[in-house]
Amino acid sequence: MIKKLIRRVLDLLPTKRLIVFESVPNLSDNSKAVFDEMIRRGMNKKYKFIWVVSNKDERLPKIKNVSYVDKTKRSYKSARRYYQRFAKVMISGNDYITPYRPEQTAFYLCHGTSIKSIRSYYNIPDSIDYIFVDGEETREMMAYETNFSLDRTVALGYPRNDILTKASRDVKALFPNRSFEKIAVWYPTFRQHKNGHTATQKAIPFLDDEIKAAELNALAKENGILIVLKPHFAQDVSKIKACDFSNIVFINDDFFVEHNTNSYEFIAGCDALISDYSSVYFDFLLCDKPMALVWVDYEEYKATTNFCLDMDYYMKAGEKIYTIKDFGAFLENLKNGTDPLKNERAEITKWANYSNDGKSSERVTDFIIEKGKL
Repeated sequence: MIKKLIRRVLDLLPTKRLIVFESVPNLSDNSKAVFDEMIRRGMNKKYKFIWVVSNKDERLPKIKNVSYVDKTKRSYKSARRYYQRFAKVMISGNDYITPYRPEQTAFYLCHGTSIKSIRSYYNIPDSIDYIFVDGEETREMMAYETNFSLDRTVALGYPRNDILTKASRDVKALFPNRSFEKIAVWYPTFRQHKNGHTATQKAIPFLDDEIKAAELNALAKENGILIVLKPHFAQDVSKIKACDFSNIVFINDDFFVEHNTNSYEFIAGCDALISDYSSVYFDFLLCDKPMALVWVDYEEYKATTNFCLDMDYYMKAGEKIYTIKDFGAFLENLKNGTDPLKNERAEITKWANYSNDGKSSERVTDFIIEKGKL
């Protein structure tokens, strides 16, 4: 009864000029793009910004009226309760930060357009006011997959994807001791999730075998391609044996911090994408560059994971890789500037993305300001 009385008293107090942000990894994804747009507009002069992070350290940027709360600390539980009760707006991209009061507004910025069905375990709380998806054509599917209300599912484009429409970083300069002409960035989906789910036995196809890895490196070197591989953030990396050949290199999130860039700014500067069953496929369409899809374990993956799309149709914009020979053909096409799936890529781009104008951050921020009454 005492707790209930305290809560009633607290509910009589007004909300504060607080906006809470959350993402995984720290300061990333759509939440970071909205944050950057709000900073650009000078909104931190009027509001206090709070970032929920893991393992707070000195590399976090020091910006006026921006503070960080470490969710790995014991004090986070109390801090979260405070922000849930008093923050004006909550913007999350991974962990749902839900409001306690009707005068607060909570927004959830999804990870990407679903390829793998998430409906059986992805339940966005009804207390979240709005979720954002990438394209109008994907809105109904995403509402269904996230078990969320269609009329509160908003399609304005993903803010993080703006950078994909305007490559501005010379990413080749980030590898000064390597010899190559073009970069193919490899973003695989998780195959062994941190939560224990195993989709296939191959952590990274082709690189799980030393002979095949050496063959792939030789093909990359022969064609003047540097393959830069970054494991999925949900992948159990203990299952991966990292290799470092002349033309295959592994990176992680520290790479982006060290080079003052982010994941999507990096891939925007690359010449091609290698992926598989990951939503980065739909995002990279905005770059209008060649893509390869590693399909070698497709049947095994399909046996353990439900897909929510017609994979033959919606994944037709990427060259399917089943063998080392297929990989070699893709790398040779990339070297020669041959682009066999350009028309298919244009078709799927229109379905998957709201716009390629690079202004999704502005649209989403305008919507948050309006609905959050900022």
